[in-house]
Amino acid sequence: MSKKLNLNKKPEYLLLVASLVFFLSSAFFLTAEIDFQKIKMFSVPIKTMFWIIPFYHSFLWLLYLLTKKFLYSITMTWIHVLATVFTTALIIIILFSSINPSRITNDRYELIGNTTQSLFLIFVFAQLIFVANILLGALSTKRFVQEN
Repeated sequence: MSKKLNLNKKPEYLLLVASLVFFLSSAFFLTAEIDFQKIKMFSVPIKTMFWIIPFYHSFLWLLYLLTKKFLYSITMTWIHVLATVFTTALIIIILFSSINPSRITNDRYELIGNTTQSLFLIFVFAQLIFVANILLGALSTKRFVQEN
């Protein structure tokens, strides 16, 4: 009985891998040396945000496990998973570059803010793709059924 992590047929496992990476990086590496006094992102304290992100990816993975019979398309699943993981990673990278600025990011706060807002909008639209995937699968007779 060989159980492989087949990402071609099950892209939602990329969410689980990303969740583990974000969890381990926020627990051990990235947040150990930085002082987060009263810094907020989207009205949430940064320390809390670093723990919300891995739990959100884990929640999406569990949601995919529960709704895999209702999904309409594997392509929509891929778009949702890739957009979610990459925008989250880019938001975290921009967050760290703005908290601990270098000469490159100094005096470019407007660019950093606009980029973060754009990535957040992409993130929200990616979540709408997930909702559309479930709704199309529930309302359609032709849908993608994943094997276990």
